[in-house]
Amino acid sequence: MTVFRRVLAYGLSLLVHGVTVLVILVGGWVISLNPGFLLVWLVGGLLLVIGVLLSPRPRRLGGNAEVVERGSAPELYGVAERVAGAVGVRPPVAVAVEDLAIGAEYPLVGWRRRPVLVVGLPLWLVLSARQRVVLLAKAYTEERGDDLLVGGALWTLAQWRESLMSGRPLARRGETHIYMATVLGAAAPRGSYDAAGTLGQVFGKMLGWPVLLVERALLRLTRADDGPARRDPARLRGVVTEAEVARLEELVAARRFMAPLQAAVLRGATVPEIRRSVPAGVTGSGVDGEGGATRLEGERLFTVGASEAVDVELARHYSRAVRAFGLVW
Repeated sequence: MTVFRRVLAYGLSLLVHGVTVLVILVGGWVISLNPGFLLVWLVGGLLLVIGVLLSPRPRRLGGNAEVVERGSAPELYGVAERVAGAVGVRPPVAVAVEDLAIGAEYPLVGWRRRPVLVVGLPLWLVLSARQRVVLLAKAYTEERGDDLLVGGALWTLAQWRESLMSGRPLARRGETHIYMATVLGAAAPRGSYDAAGTLGQVFGKMLGWPVLLVERALLRLTRADDGPARRDPARLRGVVTEAEVARLEELVAARRFMAPLQAAVLRGATVPEIRRSVPAGVTGSGVDGEGGATRLEGERLFTVGASEAVDVELARHYSRAVRAFGLVW
């Protein structure tokens, strides 16, 4: 993201957060005007609740991510920290795995912005030790795009949009209308009951469109440029090569590893059998021999024996994940 686009994104984000703060302040001001009246408390309290509910939230791990305990996976944490140190980023405070995710990411989680490494098991299972290092280095050096100011504004805009524009006629409303007509007969309201709901939907759409436009504008400003994810090549130098990263990206995009992986799972193969049955062309490094020193550095960070030890540490996670591998396409 260029400096100009970043400044515009921050400006829009501050505007969104300013509206949220304004709603909270107005709610408090309304209550302070005349705290002795119940209606004042209802209106002011409603504004306070809306402001609090729409306040930005920090990023959290997805529901499918399971944090691996450090004590049960010392080799996994060891390679995660060694590769992080080699590329010059903060080591992860935790490592999590996902059963169906493809690839790896390195988000900053919570208000404390703690870095967490999240690894998708399908791809991790079939990669060689060398390409596991490539996968981690790629995740560490990619532009995360999870700035708290901008990300919080996008979260708030999404809540506004969903609340204002997703209104639909409620089945319960129709049932209630029929019940009122049955019980009250001629005294039942003829059109005002439904008109109130329709008016609310129209009002929501009118307010929702500006919110939608601001959200689209902010997404466009923060969207990464077309092509491969942005990363700092200087961080990769001496650890992995650009050719290896490009080959891994091609592997992920084509998902050539999924067919043999799913076939092995359907045969009831064990994890060691799955790793042996994956064709060499899928996981072999086979990159245009750029720099033997780089390859030696990668082998120092993560040996074949250490890679096998990680597979043992993740055995429990593998046994659960393989049952769902058929859902990955």
